[in-house]
Amino acid sequence: MRTRRRRTRHTVILLVLLLLCGSVYALIARDVTHDDQRVAGRSTAPADVVTSTSPVAPFRGVGNARSVGLAGQGLTCDSLPAYTGPEQVTARTVLSRQRFEAPLDLSAGGITITQSCFRPTSVGRGLPAVSTTDHNSGRMATSTVTIRESDFDGSLLDPETAAFSTGFIGVANLTDNYVSGFGSGLAIMGSGEQLDARVEGNYVTGLVAWGDGATTGNHSSAFTVRDFSGAVRPDRALVVRGNRFDSSSGNDTGAVFIQTFSGRIDNVLLEANLLEGLGYQFGLEETNHPYSGIHVVDNRATGTGWGPAYVSGGPGPARWVDNRLYDPTADAGRGEAIPAP
Repeated sequence: MRTRRRRTRHTVILLVLLLLCGSVYALIARDVTHDDQRVAGRSTAPADVVTSTSPVAPFRGVGNARSVGLAGQGLTCDSLPAYTGPEQVTARTVLSRQRFEAPLDLSAGGITITQSCFRPTSVGRGLPAVSTTDHNSGRMATSTVTIRESDFDGSLLDPETAAFSTGFIGVANLTDNYVSGFGSGLAIMGSGEQLDARVEGNYVTGLVAWGDGATTGNHSSAFTVRDFSGAVRPDRALVVRGNRFDSSSGNDTGAVFIQTFSGRIDNVLLEANLLEGLGYQFGLEETNHPYSGIHVVDNRATGTGWGPAYVSGGPGPARWVDNRLYDPTADAGRGEAIPAP
């Protein structure tokens, strides 16, 4: 991968490309086929995980294509009117029930988008569908962005472009969204030093691969954190709760990948999530910066791919409590305990 430092734009694009490249643990040569059932034009998850004939209540991290995003509101992407405003949205804008067909820049901050569809028809290689960073100036949002009950849909991109793109990169409150058709799903990166963030009730699935992950292909993560510093605000917090993260593209780093690539990472709570797919379901790596305060509590993992969890460098999680393999027939999905990595 070539490094170009002549302009901010080139630097930001490089960071995003490296985001998608993940780590050496993503070098998988297998392809994965997904259930081809359709709900409102989207792939559902495997039936043995989504539903159970058992009277036992499903683990709360088990979302499915019917319960999150637009389908959860009785809407589809095609039913929404096309957005006609600027790609760089004005600060303090509130938008609802819009179909966005081009990449969106939310770096002005203070923006709320609900019950909408982010389905770009084209995007620059390595760039996301939605970002809270201006990729020309490097400006990052300094007031809270919220996206909820929406779809991030990469289905109209060509396969290579989709594989090297991410649904969302930045810092925001992301709740009850459905993400599919990109190489990677949701990424907290370019998060600045002040804003808290909540990532709750989202379902990321149907990620796509391109090429050989061991050489020039993409790497996939359903959810990743690459920076979230508490140096300026020690009480700053990132809460990641009740999501379903599935990374099964075939070029997978894993369902959740926390790596200090673009800055230090502090004060992350990962709680009550269902982690699925290939690679590892949970990965924690110290690379260019330190991390601290990583709390991993009451999550479920399928144990597929290379296994449920690993740590490379640094002190490891500050707290590792009641994380288990997912058993859909057991109370709260409580399968075998996963040892602290």
